[in-house]
This record gives sequence, C-alpha cells and structure tokens, in this order.
Amino acid sequence: MATLADSIVSSSSRPLSLRMRPDLSARQHRYRGRSYWVLKEPIGLNYFRFHEEEYAILNMLDGHSSLEAIKERFEREFTPQKITYQDLQQFIGMLHRSGLVVSQAAGQGRQLKKRRDDKKKKELIGKFSNVFAIRFRGFDPERLLNWLIPYTGWLFSPAAIIFVLMLGLSALSLVMVQFDEFSSRLPTFHQFFGPSNWLWLAITMGAVKVLHEFGHGLSCKKFGGECHELGAMLLVFTPCLYCNVSDSWMLPNKWQRVFIGAAGMYVEVFLASIATYLWWFSEPGLLNHLCLSMMFICSVSTLVFNGNPLLRFDGYYILMDILEIPNLRQKSTEVLKRWLVQTCLGIEQPENPFLPQGRQWLFALYTIAAVIYRWVVVISIVLFLNQVLEPYGLKIIGRLVAITGLFGLVVQPLWQLWKFFTTPGRIHKVKYKRVAATAALVTTVLAFAMWVPLPFHVECPVEIQPRDAEMVFAGVPGRIVDVNVSAGQQVEAGQVLARMDSIDLYLEIARLEGNYRELQTQLTSLLRQRHDDSRAIAQIGQTQELLASVKEQLDEKQDELNRLEIKAPVAGTVLAPPGRPKQPSGDGRLPTWTGEPFDAANRGAFLEDSDLVCQIGDPQAMEAVLIVNQADVELIKIGNEVEVKIDAIPNLTYTTSIEEIAKNDLKQTSAALSSQMGGQLETKMDKSGASRPIDTSFQARAPMNASGEVMRTGLRGRAKVYPGWQPLSTRFFRFMAKTFHFEL
Repeated sequence: MATLADSIVSSSSRPLSLRMRPDLSARQHRYRGRSYWVLKEPIGLNYFRFHEEEYAILNMLDGHSSLEAIKERFEREFTPQKITYQDLQQFIGMLHRSGLVVSQAAGQGRQLKKRRDDKKKKELIGKFSNVFAIRFRGFDPERLLNWLIPYTGWLFSPAAIIFVLMLGLSALSLVMVQFDEFSSRLPTFHQFFGPSNWLWLAITMGAVKVLHEFGHGLSCKKFGGECHELGAMLLVFTPCLYCNVSDSWMLPNKWQRVFIGAAGMYVEVFLASIATYLWWFSEPGLLNHLCLSMMFICSVSTLVFNGNPLLRFDGYYILMDILEIPNLRQKSTEVLKRWLVQTCLGIEQPENPFLPQGRQWLFALYTIAAVIYRWVVVISIVLFLNQVLEPYGLKIIGRLVAITGLFGLVVQPLWQLWKFFTTPGRIHKVKYKRVAATAALVTTVLAFAMWVPLPFHVECPVEIQPRDAEMVFAGVPGRIVDVNVSAGQQVEAGQVLARMDSIDLYLEIARLEGNYRELQTQLTSLLRQRHDDSRAIAQIGQTQELLASVKEQLDEKQDELNRLEIKAPVAGTVLAPPGRPKQPSGDGRLPTWTGEPFDAANRGAFLEDSDLVCQIGDPQAMEAVLIVNQADVELIKIGNEVEVKIDAIPNLTYTTSIEEIAKNDLKQTSAALSSQMGGQLETKMDKSGASRPIDTSFQARAPMNASGEVMRTGLRGRAKVYPGWQPLSTRFFRFMAKTFHFEL
C-alpha cells in the first residue's frame, strides 16, 4: 500500500500538462533597484509583475517538466534559495487562475467558462458598488490613435508642456489678481446648476472628458505604448469616454508612465486656461457661459477626482508609479487588514514578502485616508444632487442615488467581513481576550463620540442694520433732483431731506384738472336745463358722482405731488440705507441706480415708491440681522451667544446674543445678502425684482456695539450662533432626517 509520502513523490515526478502561453509579452523593469518582469496578457489586456524567480518558474512550464524537475532546476539556478512542492503548487495554481498558462488536460472548457462567468459577476457587482463611475466596454481605438498621433504628438513635447504650464499659471494669476470682480461675475448656485443649464453642462463635461481620455491615449502612443480599449462611461450620470492605457506599464521609464497618467489633467489645464481668458474677455452669452462651465468642470474634476491619489483615478496611478509599488491600494489595504486581524483578533499572520516591509504605518494611514475621502466624496455628491434637485421637487431622485451610492460603502465591506469570519477554521483561531478588549475600546470611543456633548454652532448670513430706526421710503415714483442732507447729519422732524420730480405725475394732475373743469362745466349746464329737460335731471346725479371721483383722484395726486418732497418723519441722525450692489450683467434686466440713493452719481435716477432712501435713528444703536434656515431655527433660542464677523472687517469678531426671533418666515431679503450680488444667501428674483430666499428662512436680531466709525448700515458677513453643546449622535440623526426624510 502506497504511503502519503510515496503519493507526493509520485505526483511530483509526473510531467505537468501546463505550459506558458506563447502569446504573452514580457519586459524587464527595475523597481527600487531590483529586477522584475512585466507580462502582458493580450486577449484580456491584463498585466502582471513577477520577480526574476517567479518569471523563471513560468518559463519552466513547457508541458513536459515535472514539479520535481522544476524544483531542482530552480534551486540550481537561484542557489542558495529553496522552494517546497507546496509553494510551487500554489504559485502554479495562481498562474492557471490568471490565465497565463494553458493546460493540455481534458475538461478545461468548463473551468474557463466558470472563470469567465465569475469575472462577469464581479464586474456587475463592481458597477453597482460605484454608481458614480460606471464603465461600458467599447472598441479598439488603435487605428484612430495611429492616425491622430502625427498631428497631435507635438502637444506632448517639452516645449508644449512648458507653454501649457505657463498658460495655466497666467490664467490662475488673472483670477487671483481680479478675484473680487471674478467672484462678482459668477452666477448663483441655482442659476449655474438650474435645469436650463443641465444640457450645456452635460455637453461640456462630455467634451472635456473625451479630450481628457484622448490625452491619455495619444500620450501613450507618443511614448511607444498601445491602447486597445476606448469605451463609454457614466461619470456622475454624465456620458463620456474612458481610455484604457494599462499598456503604459510595459514602458520601463517610470516618468513616461507618470506623464501618461497625468496627460488627461494636462489637457484639462490647457482647456481651463483657454476658457478662463475667453470667459474673462467675452460678453455675456452662450460662449461666455460654456467657458465658465468648462472652467468649473476642469477645476473640480482635477482637484477632487483625477488629481487626488486617494481615489482610483489618475492621481492614484501617478503615485503608484512614483513610489514604484504596483497595486498600491490593495497592498495598503492588506497591510491594515493584517494589523487589525493580528492586533484585534489575535490571529497570527504569516510573513508576506510581496507587501511593503518598511514604514507600514504609512500604508495603513493611506488606506484609512482613502476610505474617509471616498465617504466624503460620495456624501458631497449626494448633498450636491439634493440641493440641485430640491427646488424642482426631484429630491427623491437624489435620495435614491444616495441609497445606491452607499451600497459600495456599506454593503460591500460588510459582505467582505462576513466572508472573512465564515472561512472554515478561521473562527477557532480567534483569541477572545483580544476581541473583548477591542470591543470594549471601540464601545468606549463610540459612546464618547456619540453621547458626550461637544461644542456646536449654527452658521448663517448676517447684515448690519440700525436698531429701532425710522425707515424713510421714496413714497412715490420719481426722479431724484435735489438732496439737502448727507449721512451722519442731524435733522428735525418735518425737515426736507430731498426733492423728486415726476413728469408722469404732472401730466396726470393736468389731465385730472382738465377732466374736473370739464365735468364742472357739464354740471352747470345740466343744472340750467333741469327745468326744461327731464333727461338732464337723471344725468345730474351721474355727473356729480364722476366729479366727486375725479376730485378724490386729484386730491390723491396732489398729495403725491407734496410727497415729492421727502421729509424726516422724526428727529435724529440720517443713516445711509444698505447700498444697492451693481447688478450682474446678463440677468435680462435694464440697469438702475447703484450705491445709495443720495449719492451724487444718482442725481436724476428714478426711484420706485418702495425704495428705501435713508433711515433716521441713533448711529450708535446697531443690530445684526441674521437669516436663519428653517432647519436650524428650531435650535436657536433667545439669549444664545452669537459671534459676528463682518466681511469688510475680517480681523474683528463681535460677540452678542439673540434678542428676538421672527415667528413668520422671511418673504423678501436685502439685495446685499443675495448670492446674485456676492452675498451668501441663495435667493431667486421675483417678477418685481425683489430677492426672495430659495429656502424657507427666518430673521433673528442681535444688538451690536457700534463704537467707533467702522460699523455702518448694510455691512454683511457671517454669524455663528451657539445654541448649546450637542453630542455627535444628535447631529448625525438630524442630518439623516433632513437628507433621507421621505414625504408621504
């Protein structure tokens, strides 16, 4: 009877029916001073990196050699290294699963089909785990790129790269130097992301991403690589292209690989720079708007996605090539996983020579940062979609996207955790004292974070206004022709502040006076005829009613004529009203006066009856008027501490407290606070031109100490209200309730 040892010897002596695929391509590289071989599997476009020893074993698989022969040959060529039959079997099994060897044994078709089905299943699950970047296989663009490269290769020359970088720096300098004017010309959030702009944003984003991917493909061709896959992609639900340039891993020069990874961002920097200059120097219109969209898309995609190594986009592959560590994310995750398993569960981990050996804490920290950043990006996209869709009643779509997006962040890790613990024999290796200590520590930290109160505040926009001041309005429409006072001047009750003129009012009074005289003449004639004509008696009553009506209208217009003289209703100091900012160009409305009504530049300007011309009160009695969102107003109470920072006085912080909270929501807000005028409150313009908050908001008032001359009416800024300390659990539940509350 054969023993186990005899069986092993017998099996190791039999020839292996496995041989290396003849269509594999191999290039020798050097990473960190060591020699490696990079293999390209041309059918699936998969790439592998092997040590010299591993590549040698792969070449020894010729369909005739046995495990024993391979072991002897390996130990002879790589003396004094030794290898066991078990290690050989595991490595050859990995080669077979990776499709790098083919078998001459029967029944391989079923195994290959099963492997293909498993791969498709994993790809499908991967798509649902990342709904913000879904890929669809496309076509082989090799012929197209070969045709384009003679005409575009110069874009990747050193001179062109220097030119693009200088152009980008000059565009950035223009924005920084002219930042105030730049920000004033920007549209509001809801103007830029409104439904009327969705199509143009999608077109611009699609065009930018197509050029981005062609940048990768053409640069890869420039340096001698190949590109065999160009497909469609839904990036944040916007159709665009993706280009597979994995063939760059065959290039031995790492800086060429780095540039290929950065080529897409290089193209976007060029596009954003050109768009910046076109937007700055063009008049409002379609071209101006498209350039702004391109600036936004190129900037956000580069900073948040492509340039960030924490996401598996361009920045990740650039970092991987610079560090010369393939599969950086997987290896970093494995480092963290091994540390957690050994520290928290007490399961001893065998040495893994393929993992980084030095400064492993940096790789673990990288994994933690990548996970946190991915959460931040997904939540930011969800909140962004909610804010865009909410004004149009489509917030339900944003919530569905949130649920789908969180699948990859929550369900997939939980599934991996379940698979880890359900591995046969794994649970018996766990040291329960380690588990108990870990559970106690985690519970303590979570309890502290979720239930211990921490400082909390509510932020909101604020405007400085006089306290208990009497507001003086124009009262009647007219042109301002004379101003008798200036801000800071003391006035008495009834004193004339300014005079206005109204041609329309004069004409209307003249018309009414003419009608009045005509009706008087008609009434006198009817009174003389009443004894001779019975019909005259019936007309007398009607004429008297018309005469009284015209007299009433004439008296009203005479009163309006008298009110063309704007008088002080009370004694006090003249206070300037909030200045009217310059209207952004391209909003479809004719320009009106700006600044303050009593400014010399506004002589002859037309004022509406509702225009605030000044206020009269105590210049030392000011108050901060806070605009609080409906979601936060329930947290604020009278007496809560408030910190106010004025935009014009950024180095000072004023401390006060809430004195009054409005019971009714705000219907109209100051133009200075509107985001359309550079403020921080999202508003929309109604038909009358008034600014109305997009979200339901309430006013709150807090007195201000206006000592000195720096405080004046109309200054705007930000306020922090401190309603008391709150634990993280309360904040989290409030956030979830606001974000995922489904109205029935």
